Amino acid sequence: MDQSHLNVVRDTAQRVATDRLLSFQGLRPSSALELQSYDVDHFDESERYAGASSMPLSAGTTAIMRARLSLPTLTLSLVKTFPRIVRGYQLTNAIAVSVPMDHVNSARINGQPIGSSVVVLKGDSDCLVYEPEGRPIGIVYFSAPTHEPWAQLGDGYHLLNPASDVLVSLRRLITVTLETAAYDPDFLNDPTSQAVVERSLLDTMEAAIRTNVGGGPVPSATDGYRRIVADMERLIRRNLTIWPKTTELAEQVGVSVRTLQSATLAICGMSPHRYSRVLRLWSVRRQLRLGPGRRSVKSCAIAHGFWHLSEFAASYRAAFGELPSETLNRSLRGTI
Repeated sequence: MDQSHLNVVRDTAQRVATDRLLSFQGLRPSSALELQSYDVDHFDESERYAGASSMPLSAGTTAIMRARLSLPTLTLSLVKTFPRIVRGYQLTNAIAVSVPMDHVNSARINGQPIGSSVVVLKGDSDCLVYEPEGRPIGIVYFSAPTHEPWAQLGDGYHLLNPASDVLVSLRRLITVTLETAAYDPDFLNDPTSQAVVERSLLDTMEAAIRTNVGGGPVPSATDGYRRIVADMERLIRRNLTIWPKTTELAEQVGVSVRTLQSATLAICGMSPHRYSRVLRLWSVRRQLRLGPGRRSVKSCAIAHGFWHLSEFAASYRAAFGELPSETLNRSLRGTI
């Protein structure tokens, strides 16, 4: 087994990748590739390694997919996400590189547009990612190297805009590697082949860093907006039975109503009122699924500030595709 075998697979995949980006239809589970589907309620389990947590903006009907290839020193995954807000990350002595595998441009991280940028997360990062559309993302996770160019990256998140040919190469390499794991697992079970693949991935990611077109420092307004949203969320969660007005939230955070609205729109893609509703609905769902056995829909709703039960039920159904009573009944039957 040597580089020539990988080159043959790469040449074949590149001809296909010219016309399409990697999808799960081109993958299948194998001895080298783990392939799983999740719903929004159980996706959190797959994010714990990164200290992240996703909150859905809508339940959707499409299963959330993850393909994972474990190599000796790194893990390569492909994730088909869903409309969500992601909080995180806690990567102790580790790095996660997120590569967009499509052309969606609506995602933001702490208010900054991600676009087609490669996102590098290192160490502990106070991040809030807004993804209004589900999308395929390639993720490479590994221990933080001590050599350059990795050593020059401080803790936090970094948006890289590599040369276009480098981004294409990185996407193609992810495609080739996962398709090889699906259809030629014996190759990727060989230690020599694993070393070749790992070196190729690291070299291409390092090229992305070296050819990065710097976007400049994070705007001070964006950095301040993230703190405003964090303060607002703490106030909301402090007592979920009370639904404070936007004017009251702004006063308690210590900013104007306009600044609070601008901050929440920039970071979360929505108004403070809608963000509060999303937080509460998701919290209700978690309580209906995981709370004590004697809970009821009415008590959960009121505990989160929903006093008009018919309006609450309609909002819940719009968000999750089922009535709150259906969620509770499935939980009590042990089928959720």
